[in-house]
Amino acid sequence: MSSGTAAVDSDVHDDIEMRLLADDALNQGKRDGGKATKKPDDLLQRIFLSIDERVSVKTLMSVWTPRFEFIVRLMLVGTFLDDSTRTALQFSSHIDQVGEQGCLRWLVTSSPEVVRIIAAIVLGTGILAQLLGSLYLLALRHPDYATKALIGWTIAQPVLYSQLSNFEFVAESISLVGGLLMLRAHLVAEPCTQLIGRLLLPTMYLYYAGVSLVSALTYDTTTNYASFLLSLSIFVGYTLMLVGLVIGATLVATGLKSRVVALLLALVNIGVVCYQHPFFRFIYLEGGKWKYHADKMTEYVATPTDVSPTDLYNGELYDLHKYYFFLGLSNSAALLLLAQFGPGEIAVQKNEVLVPVVERAKD
Repeated sequence: MSSGTAAVDSDVHDDIEMRLLADDALNQGKRDGGKATKKPDDLLQRIFLSIDERVSVKTLMSVWTPRFEFIVRLMLVGTFLDDSTRTALQFSSHIDQVGEQGCLRWLVTSSPEVVRIIAAIVLGTGILAQLLGSLYLLALRHPDYATKALIGWTIAQPVLYSQLSNFEFVAESISLVGGLLMLRAHLVAEPCTQLIGRLLLPTMYLYYAGVSLVSALTYDTTTNYASFLLSLSIFVGYTLMLVGLVIGATLVATGLKSRVVALLLALVNIGVVCYQHPFFRFIYLEGGKWKYHADKMTEYVATPTDVSPTDLYNGELYDLHKYYFFLGLSNSAALLLLAQFGPGEIAVQKNEVLVPVVERAKD
């Protein structure tokens, strides 16, 4: 009886092994057949398919997605950390700037002490709002209050420093508010907030489109053939830039192919920021003292209409470049948030997939 049972068990075991081998062969044939018959649709698919054949994209995403989210949040709050630190270290000069050149200058002649007290209170509140709001967002604690504090300071800062005539600064601040609203929508789950944030994000690029239009229409008349060709090339370049920026801003605002466009704009913006505001290249140590490359710092500096970059000291120019560098990184992070989380429910293409192969690897 026992020998018969053992024989049956052996036959069953052999049958199971044969079925498993047959299933493995069938699955391998399906995989091979699928690879042979189905070709990737575009370049991104081919790249990620090649990666997926060597390593698990699902594993890579599970490891790197949280790290990427932290890096994007760090980039987003980078301008607030830099501004709060600089304001705290130069607190007295910022009080004078707000009192003499800012929104309180109308009161400084009659009540200078009152102006200093008000400026100190407002700037101190701004430092706390930026520092605590940034740290809370990095730690993902109290995102509701953190985003409200940072949005409030971003709106108040141009008014406080009388920078409303600095259109580039105002446009970048509006785009930064859009990025904060995008992050708030993801952390607090507010679909309408995500729509407003997506509509505000392209403001900076609409400003650049306007600058490109003015530059394209402004040219000098010349009788020299070489100068004419140069002017024509510049005109064509600015026109193409104008068209590209307007199309990109429209796609982002409407939520059509917005993730791909936002990713491309973010990468371009990072490159532009590193080219225009490389503050780390404007300072050097010589003889135990820090010195500035003054001839390189007067370009690409946005100032109010009544202030010229040549009117500023080297230290002030350096601080401006440093500020615009981190502000540009923060705006790039705002676009990366859109590329990462998508346009939201209220969009033309709300289910847009950034990289199809990666999305399949998640399932």
